[in-house]
Amino acid sequence: MSSSPIYQCNVYFGLDVARASDILYGGYFEHRLSSSAQLSLYHQRVMLNDIRLETGNYSFPIIARGCTPSDTICIGFMAHGSDVTRYNTVPIGTDEIQIYPEGSELLYQSSGSSRWVVYSVPHTILIQAILTYSGQDMTLSKENAISLKLPKGSIDSLLRQTNEVFTIAQNSSNSDCRRGNFNKIQEQLLASYSRIICDAMLESSIEKKSSVSQRHNNLILDSEYFVMSCDDVSASLINIAQRTGYSLRALELIFRNSVGMSPGKWFLNLRLNGTLRDFLMATPVSTVSGIATRWGFQHLSRFSEQYRKTFGEYPSHTLNRSKKRVEAVSFEREFDSQINS
Repeated sequence: MSSSPIYQCNVYFGLDVARASDILYGGYFEHRLSSSAQLSLYHQRVMLNDIRLETGNYSFPIIARGCTPSDTICIGFMAHGSDVTRYNTVPIGTDEIQIYPEGSELLYQSSGSSRWVVYSVPHTILIQAILTYSGQDMTLSKENAISLKLPKGSIDSLLRQTNEVFTIAQNSSNSDCRRGNFNKIQEQLLASYSRIICDAMLESSIEKKSSVSQRHNNLILDSEYFVMSCDDVSASLINIAQRTGYSLRALELIFRNSVGMSPGKWFLNLRLNGTLRDFLMATPVSTVSGIATRWGFQHLSRFSEQYRKTFGEYPSHTLNRSKKRVEAVSFEREFDSQINS
C-alpha cells in the first residue's frame, strides 16, 4: 500500500445539503430534507488504493435513498445515533454492523442527529483477509445486506481506529506517516473488520432481520418508482393498493411503521426534495413553474406554500440564489480565461 493517502473533507450547510450526492465514493445518494432548521453535514473520506474509509455527521433528521458503490463491499456502523436510525426500514441496533454487497440499494433514515462510518473494500481483499485470519473460506451474500451483532465494545474499538486513520491522513506529510504509520493502522483496520466479521459469522450471530421488513422496503421502493411516473399522487396511491393487494388503510400502517409517516407525506416530501435539487442545480433558463410542473405540482400557489413550510423560503428565493451563484462562477471562469490568455 502507498503511504500517501488521499484525504478529503466536505462541509455542507443549509439547503445545500441536498446537493451532497457523493457521500460514498462510487455510489450515489439523494438526500431528502424535512425542514431547513440547523442543517449541516460534515463528511470525511480517506482513499488508499482500492480501500476507502468515510464518515458523515448529520445534525438533523435525514432520509437518504441511493446505491452503494458497484466495486466494493461496504461495511457500516453507527458511531452515534443508532437508536434513531434505520436501514431499508429496519432499526439499527446497538453494537451492530451492516454489510452491504456491491451496488446495494439502500434507504438510510435518521430521526435525529447521527454519525455513520463506512469502510469500503473490494470483495477479493476482504475474503483474503478473512481467510488469512481464520483459515476458512467465507461466503458473503451478493444480494442482501446483513446485520451482525458484535460483542460489547467492538464498535468503540472500530471507532477509535477510524478516528486514528483520519487524524493521520489529515497530517499525511508528517514523518510518522512517511515511515509507514498510516500503512500500519490501515492494515490493522482491515484485520479488525475481518476478525469481527469472521467471528460473528462463525458464531452464527447474523441478525436475521424480518422478511416482513424487507417486503415493506421493497414495496416502498417500488411505490416510489411508480408514483414518480404519475402526475396525481392520490390516484397513484389507489393504483398502488390495487396492484399490491393492500388496502389504503394497510398502506397507511405499513408506511407509518416502516418510515414514520403516511404515504401522502412521504411522497410529498419526495417531490418537494426533487424540486429543491433542481432549484439548486438550476440553469439561467430554469423557472419555478417549469420545475414544479416536472415534479407533478399543478397548483403553483399551493406548491410555493408547501415548499416554504418545508424549507423556510419560497422556491423563487432558492432559484434566484442558485442563478446568482451560477452567474458568479461563470464570471470568475471568464475572468480567469482573460487573465491567462
